[in-house]
Amino acid sequence: MITLKNVQFEYQPGKPLLKNINVTIHEGECVLITGPSGSGKTTLGRILNGLIPSFYEGNLQGDIIIDSVHTKDAPIWELSKKIGSVFQDPKSQFFTSIVQDELAFELENHGIERAVIQQRLQDVLQQMKLEALRHEPVMGLSSGQKQKVAIAASQLIDPSLFVMDEPSANLDLQATNILKEELVSLRKKNKTIVIVEHRLYYLMDLVDRIIYMENGEIKKIYTPKELLALSCEEIQALGLRSPFIEKGRMNDRTSPSKLEKMQIEGLHVKHKRTKDWVLQDLNITLHANEVTALIGKNGAGKTTFARTLTGLKKESTGNIHIDNMQLKANKRMQKIWFVMQDTVYQLFTDSVWNEVLLNNPNREEMAKNVLKDLHLWHLKENHPATLSGGEKQRLVLAIGLMNDASVFILDEPTSGLDGMNLQRVIEVIHQLAKRSCHVLVITHDYELVAGACQRIIKLRDGKITTDVQANTFSYRELVDFMYELE
Repeated sequence: MITLKNVQFEYQPGKPLLKNINVTIHEGECVLITGPSGSGKTTLGRILNGLIPSFYEGNLQGDIIIDSVHTKDAPIWELSKKIGSVFQDPKSQFFTSIVQDELAFELENHGIERAVIQQRLQDVLQQMKLEALRHEPVMGLSSGQKQKVAIAASQLIDPSLFVMDEPSANLDLQATNILKEELVSLRKKNKTIVIVEHRLYYLMDLVDRIIYMENGEIKKIYTPKELLALSCEEIQALGLRSPFIEKGRMNDRTSPSKLEKMQIEGLHVKHKRTKDWVLQDLNITLHANEVTALIGKNGAGKTTFARTLTGLKKESTGNIHIDNMQLKANKRMQKIWFVMQDTVYQLFTDSVWNEVLLNNPNREEMAKNVLKDLHLWHLKENHPATLSGGEKQRLVLAIGLMNDASVFILDEPTSGLDGMNLQRVIEVIHQLAKRSCHVLVITHDYELVAGACQRIIKLRDGKITTDVQANTFSYRELVDFMYELE
């Protein structure tokens, strides 16, 4: 059983992130923690798994008791026997370089016998459908594959409590269904599960209670029946995503321009290590004022495609034209702006203002207008590291506009975002398209595709299997098409 009494926490003095948290979670219960971005959900998860105060420093007050253990006084190695964790950023919890080594790492640390380790490894590889990745480098995996490895690793020590932070954020629906099956299996074993999530639809028939947080406080605790009884307007007012996978609305935009922005002809890419084909004979024309969704299962080649277009991955053959000019990799970098999943790798200075002027010191008026258009002007003096994930993302977009990019590629831009910030991302994408740019969105998020995209390209095993206008689908048909449920 988990008991939190009068828990408060602040990273910096005078800036409390959690206030007066009082809750009890019973053994074998599955609890969802949700709420708007910045409401304290991840911080609460870190308190539950012991990372606060063992790893993240700050002022923690109150009592946190797990199975009669006061966790503030318990060493982290002791808690690790009881608690399995899945982080929002899976690569931040990896310690080794190869998938099977990562899965075995914690078992080896706890002195488990080799034969037991081998059996547990084989079982979890089969359950999570990771056998083909067993000998792959962890950092060479797609974001969704990394997340599956993290979920698998959390189970191997057989803990009594699981704390998962956005476990479905980078997963396609097939992988999300596997995750759900694993959660059902854990429930049957009477494990206690705490899930921090924005995506609600796959959990409504699984969880016992839903803790809704706002501004660092528990505002209300719902049963699934109570949450599902709320209207769409009430769900939106709470800043949540829809708990219904079948309910939504398609945007009515069609591809408005026949002006060719980029032509890709005969693009081939091989895996650097195995020499297997990652992308095969891709031929695509992208137009100005158009938003295209690039979809496909985890590991289909979507991010490799994006990195090849931008010139970050140079081991490729084929021709790429932008504005009717064939460009080599180094020249494409000047025309294409890639917004990575982890934008921290694209930010270098000490303020938002200095960031947008870094390569364009004489374009202050343009910088001002761009920041205003992207709702960042009020943050111009802030350090980029202090921005939220969505704000960092918009800042990287602003830098691309300052550099006169004409093609924008966004890699999973709504991963881990609540309903309100999802809508903000859709608005920003529409603004980019209006500037005669092409916007290519790599995503598993059907809500994003329905709200922002005119065109959908599906990759499977490095090949284009479908290229279709989004408005040919109803909302439910779109979901089925994206996730191959038909």
